[in-house]
Parts: sequence; C-alpha cells; structure tokens
Amino acid sequence: MRAGVLSRAHAIGTRTLAEAAIRRARLEGPPQQQLASVAPQLFAMSLFPYLAFLFFLTKSGKTPPLTLFGFYFLLVFVGATIPAGIYAKSHYGTSLANVDWLHGTAESLLTVTNLFIVLGLRQGIREAEAAKAAPPPVEGAALEPEEASMAKSAEDVRAGVK
Repeated sequence: MRAGVLSRAHAIGTRTLAEAAIRRARLEGPPQQQLASVAPQLFAMSLFPYLAFLFFLTKSGKTPPLTLFGFYFLLVFVGATIPAGIYAKSHYGTSLANVDWLHGTAESLLTVTNLFIVLGLRQGIREAEAAKAAPPPVEGAALEPEEASMAKSAEDVRAGVK
C-alpha cells in the first residue's frame, strides 16, 4: 500500500512540474499580447519591400514571364489569406491555422505560386541552354544572294585568293 501512495504522489508531482513548464513555455501575459499587436503592422510593412522587389524584377526584363507571374501571384495568396483569417476568427473563434479547410485552401494558392515560379525558371534555363547550343549566325546570311556573293568576293580579295 505504501508503494501505491508513493507512486501516486510521484505522478502528481510530475504532473505539477510538467504543468509549470508548459505555463512558462506559453509566454502568457503582456509580452505575448505586445507581440500579437505588432505582428499586423510588421505584416503590412513587409508589403513595401516585396513591391519594390517586384518593381525591379519587372524592370530588369530578364525574368522569365511565368516566373514573374508567379511572384505577382503571391499577392493573390496574401489577398486571399487575409479575409480567410478574418473569417476563421469571426466564425470559428480561432486562427486560420486551426481551421483546416480554410488553411488548406489558402496554402494551395501558395503551392500554385511556387509551381509558377519553378516552371518559369525551368523554362528560362531551357531557353538559355538552347540559345547557347544554337550555332552562331553566319556573316552575310541576312544579305540578298547577290550582296552575299559580293561580300564573299571582297573577303577573298582581302585574303589573297584569286
């Protein structure tokens, strides 16, 4: 009987220690509330650097079109996630991450974004490799046949061929 009492006391003590550790890990109180109030402002401010990134990416003209579309499509993901988060909070009383069907739908837009970016980069790499493998243009190829033969004759004269 004494062993049963000791093991029960040990279990209660272990549970109390575990609960205390969980409480400490949760960061309940003012610091968590302060972080929660700063997060929306940080999210809004992060939009400006991303828009600058899109501006310079578009301006460079070197980005494959499908990749550029994918980076712009990320704004669709952001635009859909905000109302989905508001809906989750108002109808379910929890964050978007805890409402599986809404969270999954929003994340599928992020997956589509990633596909656009990767497929566009793949297309750009293939086009660059094809351009490298293509033979260099022949001199005089754009000239009329008569002009091309005259250019060839002038080259032969310069080279000393009769």
